[in-house]
Amino acid sequence: MFTVDTITIVISITLLVTAIVTAMVNIFFRSVKAAKENGNERISEEKGFPYPSVSVLLTIHDNARQLESHLPIFLSQDYPSAYEVIVVVDKCEDDTDDVLKQFSSRYPNLYVTFIPDSSRYMSRHKLAITLGVKAAKNNWILLTEAECYPISDQWLKTMARNCDEHTDMVMGYANYSGDSSDYHRFEHLHSSLYMLRHAQRGTAYGCKQGNLMFRKKMFMEGRGFEGNLKFVRGEYDFIVNKYAQRHNTAIEVHPDAWIKIEALGKREWNNQHLYYMETRKHLKRSFGHRVLFHTDMTLLHFNYLLIVAAFVYAPILSAIHLETIHAWIVAASAFMSLILTLVLRLVFAQKTIRRFHAEIPMWKSILFEWVLVWKNIGYKLKYRFADKYDFISHKI
Repeated sequence: MFTVDTITIVISITLLVTAIVTAMVNIFFRSVKAAKENGNERISEEKGFPYPSVSVLLTIHDNARQLESHLPIFLSQDYPSAYEVIVVVDKCEDDTDDVLKQFSSRYPNLYVTFIPDSSRYMSRHKLAITLGVKAAKNNWILLTEAECYPISDQWLKTMARNCDEHTDMVMGYANYSGDSSDYHRFEHLHSSLYMLRHAQRGTAYGCKQGNLMFRKKMFMEGRGFEGNLKFVRGEYDFIVNKYAQRHNTAIEVHPDAWIKIEALGKREWNNQHLYYMETRKHLKRSFGHRVLFHTDMTLLHFNYLLIVAAFVYAPILSAIHLETIHAWIVAASAFMSLILTLVLRLVFAQKTIRRFHAEIPMWKSILFEWVLVWKNIGYKLKYRFADKYDFISHKI
């Protein structure tokens, strides 16, 4: 008859408990649910809601191809109230003017304005948004991009159903189209969940690009982007971070409200992350927002290291004990912990991936989750050695 010593019991229990706890800290375990989420019901079934008049705002710069493809989707939304689509044009060298003339003759709710060439020392994108907001006839602005497109003609209605007296902003979900890489869609979903969860729990921190609704009055009274006009990008993050108050931001994750973003090249993808590294230095609540991510990544790697250490420790234990049962128990516990880790994280990740139609293979979700932190370290290193003046607007 054999007895199991206390150390073996503690190691075994620690391995199994760590596997369960680390999986539950994962953002995929935490559900993100909008207050008015209706399952699979069509938004058009909602009756009696006073849908507000809305101004959809797109900023463009050499986006003729995307504009020609996506603009009809914005202009033909099934919306019970009045809405307009405002296109703010930066200086373009493609066929943008011809495309806009073509659509202007067919859609009376399309309006076009231009950025003055004399603008200096400020972000052209933020200036475009500011001019678009000023030109808007309606109090609710729905901000998006030319490279984005709604997947449903219910998009505007779905977003606008959150516009009540308690709400100043509505954050929608956006992700990259199916022709983008699996990793890009995974990372974007992962980071979006943190943003949406943060807004759901209290005061929103930031917003992924392409699908943000806010009150014109709030933006104008707060003097728009004052204080951060010089930074090249970060428009959505700066709006949300500046104007969010506790529980004044609704989230909308119904599929009818989703936006698709055209795939980015490797250089554009890297630049997007570098711009965010600069942006987040100037955002409030940044530390609190990052705590959960860092906790998740730390526990994830600690769990795997603990399993590896147990596998290494088992043969050492066998070598120093005549009876090898303790080593077998530790090895078995490590194996069970590994299986438990993989199963739980796969189940949680795939449940969310299927919910948001990200179409990422199951085996890749485990790999992508593990490399997230290393990718972020790589972006930090690139940012550290980058020229910081690249993130600030200069004379054009």
